[in-house]
Amino acid sequence: MTGMDIYERFGGLKPWHSNGRRAPHKPLLALWAIGRCLRGEPRMMPYAVVHAELKVLLERFGPRRKAIHTEYPFWRMRNDGIWEIDRPDLVATNPRSGDAHPSSLLGQNIHGGLPEEDYVAFRRDRRLAWHIVTLLLDAHFPDSYRDDLLQATCIDEGLRQTPAREGHEKELEDERAVYRIEFELTRRLKRDPAFRPAVLHAYNEKCAVCGFDVRMAGKPTAVDAAHIHWHADAGPARVRNGLALCTLHHRLFDRGALTLSTNDLTICVADDAAGPGFDESLRRFQGERPRVLPRNDHELPAPQYLRWHYDEVFRRGL
Repeated sequence: MTGMDIYERFGGLKPWHSNGRRAPHKPLLALWAIGRCLRGEPRMMPYAVVHAELKVLLERFGPRRKAIHTEYPFWRMRNDGIWEIDRPDLVATNPRSGDAHPSSLLGQNIHGGLPEEDYVAFRRDRRLAWHIVTLLLDAHFPDSYRDDLLQATCIDEGLRQTPAREGHEKELEDERAVYRIEFELTRRLKRDPAFRPAVLHAYNEKCAVCGFDVRMAGKPTAVDAAHIHWHADAGPARVRNGLALCTLHHRLFDRGALTLSTNDLTICVADDAAGPGFDESLRRFQGERPRVLPRNDHELPAPQYLRWHYDEVFRRGL
């Protein structure tokens, strides 16, 4: 087995997908397991533990759903070749779907985890682990999720805990810096370079929500071109699938704290958004039209992309 074999298997990870619905269960479980590996935690864990910790990740980084099914990735990810379950023959399954019954996973104390060869490879080769993490993040989540996901899955902590050889602490820090640089280069190479300038031009290089327009040497700063339907979910690089947003509102938009209505483009704020700064950054925009919109109708946000964002990202009430 080579690093390329592992890379290809994780690259072939196929989350459940239907009519544009987002289901990040598998990539979240894979990232969680890699984080445990980097921290030297046991490879195989009982479903009860996986359920509790994956549920928290799905509530934070997944779409709003009435029910969260952690048993799906725990059982199905075996088919992707990157997950193992002990004693699968003891698990009761649904005769129609073939999915495991959560009560059976709990009652039989079924354990799951990364294949042993992958676990050992990641422990031995942090660069390989980082490449797999980069692959999963870039394929399944927007850039604004990266740091929060690395922290939530304890991957950052795992890299910090990996002991350096005596006298080589500086070398380890340099290696971590290389990981970050490689991530950025890989991410940028996969983006359409024409998307950002086209979106910023349509919005006069200002934040659509608040009109933020701070410039350095005459150039816009801290204003991004945000995908409405995520690039990571095959959203197209078209101006009508873009919004110019300041760094703050880009992050809030990607996390579902706000969206635009499909009928009149008014700003909608999530029900569970709260805390210091909420009034200034969000609530005062509730129900208003964006401060900046394209002058040309053919550059306005398209309803199909806004509908996807509302259904799959916006933290609406259930």
